[in-house]
Amino acid sequence: MDTSYPVQTTATTMRIVEALLDRGQAGVTELATALDLSKGTVHNHLQTLHRMEFVVREGRQYRVGSRFLDVASRARESIPAYRAARGEVARLARSSGEMAALVVEEHGTAVYVLVLGGEEDQTAVRDGSRRPLHTDAAGKAILAHLPEAEVRDLLAADGFGAGTDWTPSDETELFEELRTVREQSVAFDREEREDGTRSVAAPLTTDDGWAVGAVCVTGSADRMSGKRLEEDITGLVVSSANSISIDLSN
Repeated sequence: MDTSYPVQTTATTMRIVEALLDRGQAGVTELATALDLSKGTVHNHLQTLHRMEFVVREGRQYRVGSRFLDVASRARESIPAYRAARGEVARLARSSGEMAALVVEEHGTAVYVLVLGGEEDQTAVRDGSRRPLHTDAAGKAILAHLPEAEVRDLLAADGFGAGTDWTPSDETELFEELRTVREQSVAFDREEREDGTRSVAAPLTTDDGWAVGAVCVTGSADRMSGKRLEEDITGLVVSSANSISIDLSN
């Protein structure tokens, strides 16, 4: 058990919630065994969550309740980039015919705040998905507009272990790419996050030049190639990012 958390009971509650999400539903004994906790501890946490309506009890089984949907929805509404981008992301999905998304950086990770369109089986990305920043077109669009020292700190914490054979494997390679991204205001992921998929992203920048997020389009490598990737889809993404950035500055 990680003892670095200031409040262990809060950490235990979230471990139980995540275990329920992984399993769909589970009983006290199953959770206690999986998490190496006493049945009494698991039972007390579940009862508290149940009374607060965050979990649902069905016989002796528990599952995560839909109250988390309300929490997630309100959390997303609190993100300025989401309020400015949601309509444009929907238009981007329609005009590209691919999956369009809004991505922000949280805790050194690329977080997919809104995902719309695309084929259901083309990618594992969904609302709330998290990816290493350096493996992701949107993540690189954000990294390119952060101070170099901050980028190094993020990379030190995350490392270069994730991704595919096409992912930047060291700082020198990545920083060279980030310089190009910063100059062109567009970033690409050519099967770096996942084999068989490609993405193009553009940063959402404020008047002071910081990126508060990025918009991207992701599709299969078969469709996202050549002129369609380099010009058509890129043009749509950059146009959407510019429009959102203007709204953010107003």
